[in-house]
Amino acid sequence: MRTDLQNIQPLTPRVYHYSLDWRFLLPIADAQKLHVVFEQDDEFSQALEKAGIPLSNQHSFSDIRQNDRINIQSIVLPFGLPARWVSTQQEDQSEFYRTYRHLIEPDGHFLVGFNNALYARSKTKYHASTPRRAISRLRQAGFKCIKVFGAMPSLSIPEYIFDLNPQAVQFALSQRFRRKPVIRRTLKLLARTIGISRFANLLPCYLAVAAA
Repeated sequence: MRTDLQNIQPLTPRVYHYSLDWRFLLPIADAQKLHVVFEQDDEFSQALEKAGIPLSNQHSFSDIRQNDRINIQSIVLPFGLPARWVSTQQEDQSEFYRTYRHLIEPDGHFLVGFNNALYARSKTKYHASTPRRAISRLRQAGFKCIKVFGAMPSLSIPEYIFDLNPQAVQFALSQRFRRKPVIRRTLKLLARTIGISRFANLLPCYLAVAAA
């Protein structure tokens, strides 16, 4: 008997186009206590729901800035600040961060992602930065215990999230490019030549975690 393969539904669920692996950076077990802020993206919103983060905990940048509640345990900006607001309104980044800090409980946490400003494109939804600049702005906003992690290959799919110490960076490079030995050797040589601390400033993107 002939079988029409096109009519057979897959038995496994569709793989997310986005990863939510940044959750392990936050000392929080209940996904419903996480509030996520991002530009409108239906596919990412669906991924959050499947991970247990309801629509009520998903916010646009306009909505969250107009909200006066102060009992949020953790806020996440997985892709960073909106480029259109930072560039057109010339509003200081620390003011954005200060707005979110006022919404978080005293023992809560804040996580923000950002692309490396060295590779910033002219047209993007989110504002690029550097680790040093991001740490400075977060401190100005009153955050403390700030820790920056490297992420590869992108904030949409942070397959590798790692500390910026030499061992962690070298491990991430070895794993990320294990099937591309030429690229792996080149990057390792570059890291040895300029030093891990400088090389860490060349990563494609980062995740910063801070205490309120």
